[in-house]
Amino acid sequence: MKKLFLMAFLAFGLTANAETIVNNDGEETNKSLLDLGEGKDENDRWSMHVYFGVDIPTGAPDGMKFAPFRSWEFNWTILQYNYTPQDWKTTFSAGVGFNWRMYTLKGHNTYFEKQPDGWLQYKPLEPGEKMDELSSNIHTTSLSFPLLVKQRFHKNFAVSVGAQVNWNFWGRAHNYFELGDHEVDDYTKKIGQRDITVDVLGIVDFGKIGIYCKYSPMSVLEKDRGPKFQSLAFGIYL
Repeated sequence: MKKLFLMAFLAFGLTANAETIVNNDGEETNKSLLDLGEGKDENDRWSMHVYFGVDIPTGAPDGMKFAPFRSWEFNWTILQYNYTPQDWKTTFSAGVGFNWRMYTLKGHNTYFEKQPDGWLQYKPLEPGEKMDELSSNIHTTSLSFPLLVKQRFHKNFAVSVGAQVNWNFWGRAHNYFELGDHEVDDYTKKIGQRDITVDVLGIVDFGKIGIYCKYSPMSVLEKDRGPKFQSLAFGIYL
């Protein structure tokens, strides 16, 4: 988690300075340092983007509750190609990057445990079972491919809509608790995360900074590997 906050802080620092460029309509607009410059002609550009936000799991089974403000996501679009046809205010984009997500259970009395058949079970503490300061979560890491259409309404206001395709190549469950004077970190790999998911992504861009909302309608885990739940995320986009 500390690494995610550090990456988000560095991303904000990149937007502290800006320079002026001229768009296809001859209007001046701000260019963040995340802009990587023009492509083969003036109609296309390369850029890098980061977004950091709160992840709110939805559709979880009865009794299974998550803590929204202890569930986070960080997305880094390493390279994005943006094409704006001449005299248009519409930009078409495609990118590639990485997405990290964490879903944390609410409270300190429930945890994830992988069963012998591979099912990732959600369990409450049994009477007399001792796990002080218990915290349990699921992490996933994905190779992401955002596909966006951006409509500019003003030099400092635009709206983007599209989809993000994710290859979720890594996942784990993590339980942290204390037993007396000992701290225990229990990691479980091969949790059965869904390999390919598609998210719906919307962005409101105010020039130097924007806000995003992303809905993930597909279950995080495969149907035969764990409880079904989706997620809704929102936060800051650069």
